[in-house]
Amino acid sequence: MSEDTRKVARGPLGDARPVHEAEDDRPKGKPFEKVEDRPNVGTVKPEDYPAGDRDSARPD
Repeated sequence: MSEDTRKVARGPLGDARPVHEAEDDRPKGKPFEKVEDRPNVGTVKPEDYPAGDRDSARPD
């Protein structure tokens, strides 16, 4: 018997009940966060790099 057929909800006589919602056993994700509460990832300031690296990277 395959894994999918065992998860089908069954009636008292063993008949399949397709309209019955079976419990979802998949792992749940993280709860939603407000945009304001999310960490700001990927923001870089010029001060994050040494002055020598900044000067040598300029196209001038």
